[in-house]
Amino acid sequence: MNTIMGLSRADCRGCYKCIRACPVKSLSCLDEQVRVVDGECIYCGRCLLICPQNAKYIRDDLEKVRSAIAAGEKLYASVEPSCQAAFPGVDMGKMASALSALGFVHAEPVTVGAAQVTRAYDAASVSWKAPNLITTACPSIYLLVQRHYPELVEQLAPTVSFAVAHARIIRQIYGPRARVVSIGPCISQKHDAQDGESGNALYASLTFSELAAWFASAGIDPREMKRKPMGTVAYDYFARPGGVIHHLAKETRRKWECVAVDGVDRCAEVLESVRRDGLSGYFLELTACAGGCLGGPILRMMNVPYLTAKDALVHGPRQETPGPRLLTQGVEADLSRSFRKLAPRRSPIREEEIASVLARMGKTSVKQELNCGCCGYSTCREKAVAVIHGKADISMCVPYMRELAESMSATVVENIPTGVLILNEKLQVEHINPAAVALLHVRGEICGRSVGALLPSNDFYQVLSTGENILHHKVRYEKPGIVVSQSVVRVQSARTVIVLLEDITHKELESEKHRVMTEETAQFAREVVEKQMRVVQQIAGLLGETAMETKLALSKLTNTLVEQAGEEHDASH
Repeated sequence: MNTIMGLSRADCRGCYKCIRACPVKSLSCLDEQVRVVDGECIYCGRCLLICPQNAKYIRDDLEKVRSAIAAGEKLYASVEPSCQAAFPGVDMGKMASALSALGFVHAEPVTVGAAQVTRAYDAASVSWKAPNLITTACPSIYLLVQRHYPELVEQLAPTVSFAVAHARIIRQIYGPRARVVSIGPCISQKHDAQDGESGNALYASLTFSELAAWFASAGIDPREMKRKPMGTVAYDYFARPGGVIHHLAKETRRKWECVAVDGVDRCAEVLESVRRDGLSGYFLELTACAGGCLGGPILRMMNVPYLTAKDALVHGPRQETPGPRLLTQGVEADLSRSFRKLAPRRSPIREEEIASVLARMGKTSVKQELNCGCCGYSTCREKAVAVIHGKADISMCVPYMRELAESMSATVVENIPTGVLILNEKLQVEHINPAAVALLHVRGEICGRSVGALLPSNDFYQVLSTGENILHHKVRYEKPGIVVSQSVVRVQSARTVIVLLEDITHKELESEKHRVMTEETAQFAREVVEKQMRVVQQIAGLLGETAMETKLALSKLTNTLVEQAGEEHDASH
């Protein structure tokens, strides 16, 4: 697992921008998630700078350093002089005082170590047997050689980096219990701090941005600090390209063709030339960052341009309170180290394997290999090799995915039962699918004709003028004799109008039949009800007449009976 650089899976959008920018292609993208490949990264920081989502991050050593100070450990700071660019108006004297306020026992510029590394190069060049001598002051450079140009490992100077050299010198003067923390614009120094082959001389590594955050949380403004005397230390040149060559002995410069190269791409180009062409006789001062340490990724993240950084270093404030010579100046310590090949072991790739992957990407001929670089790789073959190594997906090929999407879309459009017309911004037909041709009963060339000639409807002009889509509008077209559910959608980005026609003629006929049947049934029901009401009324009338006659008969009978009863009563008396 890569313990120096990582990536937030939630923020990564799989845009491949970091893969395109990575000079050694040490990133993989599987399942639309980019990962830093352990054992291939050289920690140049380019992917960190280029990521539009800020999905990359570097290990933060701030808590480790704070905890050590809180525990009473004696920490010494080895500071890159480009701090004057990161902290304008702050020279090494003020920076040393500010670091003391944070709890560091002592602080001094890393160029104390750089000077001794340069002397080590002078000494090594005298009896050097390899064809060329490649400097190892920059950790990203020796990792570049070890991991990507292993054939050139024997040409690496057997010397530690500037920061490790300074740490070894500090520990030689102040004792093995001294814990040295490097502070600078570099990410690869964090690798130096965990590299066992460097002798674990560095306890931790802080970037300028981490230090700035610490100053802010502690309420310390290094510009307001009193300068701490630290003697005269020449440090202008080491932070710039060619700084080592500038300080080499004349004998060394006469023996070798001295060339300073900065920027990973140029360094890789030089290393490739040495490997391919067998060049010799060169003293190669290689620096991963364009502009040397003044172009370090952290300075760029802090929005410090190279020229501004250079001006701050060359013309910035100088030590006005010189003190006694630093105890570490001129001290000779063991600065040696060994390098070994670290390139991942992979089986040779057969041409058939590459051809198979290319075929899966729809590239069966050289002409189809566009080499567009959208996937992050320079060529289609390079991308195919990455797929074979398990570092890339087929789907990363943008032209292939576009062709696939277009093919799938075309297949769907050509085979769905819904009629589809695609119109340009002038409402001219650009495409019509077979279902629409059959639905409209059209013949001859349709493309280029105005849609109004086929479908006399105001929907198209309304959508074009208002920008509001019309969905599922029932329209009857008399000429084809059809009824359709018409949707008109405007695609702003493509400046096109899509028309969807769903044939609902049969459905409308069935609906009309159902409507007529319903009306006939309702009319019949009304007639039955009216007839029934007439019958009821007739029955009611008959019943009314009969009831009256019965009433009269009963009344008459009652009266008769009453009269008879009265007569009989009178007769008895």
